[in-house]
Amino acid sequence: MLRWVLCAAAVALVLGGCLDDGSPLIQSGRPDSEEGAALIEDGRLVAEKNCAQCHAIGKAGASPMPSAPVFRSLLRRYNADVLETELSLGMRVAHGPMPEFQFKPEAVSALIAYMRSIQTRDPSVALIEQRCARCHAVAATDTSPYPGAQPFRALGRRWSRDQLRAALRVGILAEHDQAEARVPPMKLTSREIDLLFSYLDSIATAEDPSPQ
Repeated sequence: MLRWVLCAAAVALVLGGCLDDGSPLIQSGRPDSEEGAALIEDGRLVAEKNCAQCHAIGKAGASPMPSAPVFRSLLRRYNADVLETELSLGMRVAHGPMPEFQFKPEAVSALIAYMRSIQTRDPSVALIEQRCARCHAVAATDTSPYPGAQPFRALGRRWSRDQLRAALRVGILAEHDQAEARVPPMKLTSREIDLLFSYLDSIATAEDPSPQ
């Protein structure tokens, strides 16, 4: 049975490339004009004055308060538009000890622009986009580009997490020898497997649960 696993989970894991190149995940806050650069700088100053005591507000480093999320990945957890609204209204948006902030609209816009400018690529998304999406349907509703490559959203219907982990760790060929394009057997690291499961969890639904 495990010969089928990599067909389901990693036919296209041959494209190589780094898992996290640090490139921005959200592009709209990039300083492509003097006005945009000025807005981002204003946002950095807002963050430095109001947020740096608890949060890591730069592209590296840990937050002074361990429970406070780092700004460089904050927009993976919170929708930017929702965050902008809540900051404008002075609502609590995050961890328990966080005070209620209410910013002026221009300060909120600048802060969100700054956050967007420093967001880094989610390594699980990077793995899937760079090494799986050429053959597999990796989103919640798309169709696999390669005929016979199982959609990622359906993996939980057929395989347990232990089965997938065992197969991916060993590097089983899993019908790659029957594919039209020659695909070598895969052997994934523990980190790569964890990233794959993280991504599968992120697209899971009640109808298509992630492998358990």
